[in-house]
Amino acid sequence: MIIQQAILHILDTNTGNLIASQGEMSVENPGIHDYIEKLVNKIYHGDVKTGLLASETYLQRMLSNQNFPEMTTQLATKLFDIIAGSDAIQSGDLLSFRAITDDGPIFGLIKLNYSPRYAHAVAYVADQMVNSLVLNQTVLPAATQSVEEAILVNTETNRYHLLEKKHLIDGQRVAYFSEKFLNITPEISLKENIQVIKRTVKSVTEKYDSMPEHETLALTQSAIYDALETGSIDTDVIAEKVFSDNTSAKVLYQEKIADKIAHKAISVENVEKYEKKYRVQKFKLDSGIEISIPMSVYQDHTKVEFVNNANGTTSLVIKDIETILNKFTS
Repeated sequence: MIIQQAILHILDTNTGNLIASQGEMSVENPGIHDYIEKLVNKIYHGDVKTGLLASETYLQRMLSNQNFPEMTTQLATKLFDIIAGSDAIQSGDLLSFRAITDDGPIFGLIKLNYSPRYAHAVAYVADQMVNSLVLNQTVLPAATQSVEEAILVNTETNRYHLLEKKHLIDGQRVAYFSEKFLNITPEISLKENIQVIKRTVKSVTEKYDSMPEHETLALTQSAIYDALETGSIDTDVIAEKVFSDNTSAKVLYQEKIADKIAHKAISVENVEKYEKKYRVQKFKLDSGIEISIPMSVYQDHTKVEFVNNANGTTSLVIKDIETILNKFTS
């Protein structure tokens, strides 16, 4: 990635100050370049929402302004006015930049939320040097930390990747970054779509009671995990794998999903992230026992099997164990 321009505006709502930078940062500084590049990678590998900037949208109009400090100051001013009125939204700086990537030119906005941190301070008291602690309320996040609010726009295709979280504003949880600041309506994220699938499976399972909930959810996770290899999750495939023996449940699931998810095929932006997330099946038993089973082992019935007993209980059978390693740590 080649960073062309970068500027930082201070949005300190704790003191009520917006300090807009009049000039750009030096992008020749390797530390600044590395910091921004790591943040960009964090965004692309996060739970992003995607979308296409329509013509004449607020952000599209702003990007047409070639005066970078002026354009980003206007963005910072609008964002400051929004967050200054809410105690629920963290103070932070607004990092804006233009860069060239392998996928084309991008414009980025990243809100760097402050994190209070203690640092040492040296002072002289009665001619004695005294080392003490001071609390700095405006420490920016490290490059290894997760980014909470940001947008990256490919300025050739107008495709964007958005990260945001909802905050309590006037008694309602609002995605202020997209709704109030950028004035865009992103597509539903993969994380949200998977949550819809999970809730729908649970709802249909409760209605038909033909299979224990832990089994249908495990089948759902297994179906999602298998689909990741193709880069797309098909809701009809999930219906077949989870409710294959119950046509009525399958039809009800498909009807409910059709009302909530626009497209049957849900594209996956970050395959590696979700493969890592879903590669292990996790179960918690009423006895307090917690079990983690790798997906490859769970799908092999010669290794693991859930058995429904006549008395209504369930047995978990783990087979062909050759060695056992105690994970006790000091």
